[in-house]
Amino acid sequence: MRRVVWTKIATPLGDVFVAARDGRVVALSYGEDGGSFLREIGRMGDLVWDDGALRPVARQLEEYFAGERTHFDVEVDLSGLTPFQQAVLRATLEIPYGMVRSYKEVAEAAGRPGAARAAGAALGNNPVGIIVPCHRVIASDGSIGGFSSAGGVETKRRLLELEGVRLA
Repeated sequence: MRRVVWTKIATPLGDVFVAARDGRVVALSYGEDGGSFLREIGRMGDLVWDDGALRPVARQLEEYFAGERTHFDVEVDLSGLTPFQQAVLRATLEIPYGMVRSYKEVAEAAGRPGAARAAGAALGNNPVGIIVPCHRVIASDGSIGGFSSAGGVETKRRLLELEGVRLA
C-alpha cells in the first residue's frame, strides 16, 4: 500500500486535519474529530504522522487565516473523483481570493452549462476544502447557498468574511 502522511493544524476553525500522498494533498478536513478523518484516509494507504512533510501546507494555512495568503501553492490530488467533479474543482480553483462565482458559472466553466445542481453536488464532495475554495461559490441570486463542510453556511460566511466578501 502507498504511504499517506497526515497532520493536525490548529486554526480559527478549530483543528484542521491534512493528508498527502506522493507529495500531493488528498484530504483536508475540519470540524470533526481525528478518528473520523483517520478512518476515511486510512483507505488510501498506510498512515504515517508527519508534521515535517506537511509543514509547507500548515504554513500556508496559517498565512491564509492570518490574511497574508490569497492563493495556495500546494499540489492537490483529485484522482479519486469523477472527471466532472475534477472539472468543477479545477474551475473553483480559478476563483480569485475575495471573489465569488455562482454554481451556474462554475458549471459553465467546467464545460457543463445547465449543470448548476450537479456542480453543487461536486463541490459537496470536495476533499480539499479551503485549498480548493468551494466556499467562494454562491447561489445565482447572491445568497450564500449551501455548504456541506463542518459548521455549514456559518463557516462558509466566516471564510468569505476573512477574504473581505460580505453577502446580504
